[in-house]
Amino acid sequence: MQALPESFVELDGILVDRRIFTTHFICDVVLQNCGSACCRRGCIITPVETDRLKPHRDGIMEYLPEGKRDFIRQQEGEFVADPARQPTDIAVQEEWSMIRFFRSPDEMRCTWVTDDGCVFLYQATTAVAGGGTPTPVQHCAVHSYALDRGLDWMSFKQADCVQYPLCIYSREGRTILALQEEPGRAQVPCLNNPIGPKMYQSLSDTITYLLGSVFNEQVQAYGHAHFVE
Repeated sequence: MQALPESFVELDGILVDRRIFTTHFICDVVLQNCGSACCRRGCIITPVETDRLKPHRDGIMEYLPEGKRDFIRQQEGEFVADPARQPTDIAVQEEWSMIRFFRSPDEMRCTWVTDDGCVFLYQATTAVAGGGTPTPVQHCAVHSYALDRGLDWMSFKQADCVQYPLCIYSREGRTILALQEEPGRAQVPCLNNPIGPKMYQSLSDTITYLLGSVFNEQVQAYGHAHFVE
């Protein structure tokens, strides 16, 4: 077998981007003060996910401001964008990370983008420790709906959102677990502000979601063995 690229290690036959072992990362919209920047372009959504969300649409919409509710009503309840009116802005690696859910990239659709963000974003406030001034944040209505009803948000929410900023795809017959490269990365603070645990630690649940608990255990063991602070 050919030597692996320096940027990857192989675990149980899967090529793993070395950056997940060396990059500090934390997804915290208050700490990062990011305004949910990773949601600005909407998300890729599959037909299965669309069908799963539709029965919960009214409950999800309760979290949204009236302007976004009106927008969705004007689209006859559709939260998936019409590609003739909202062209998709999907990078190549994003296509790779989602293609396993579609027959071709041409089938990929995104949620509507309105008010400079995904149609599911809504304004909220988060309390600050010590009684400071509450911090305005943007939350996901789908995520909040799942949490408030005791649903497993990883199984309920769109896969594109759950896996970010990681992705899993196949290339030349090999399965690859990588860090996404996408057009808006320069505007995403969490990928440019190296704080918190290493990615393999902070995204342990995401790795389990993508590739299972047994593989995640191997990732955690490898990280602890080879990338000690």
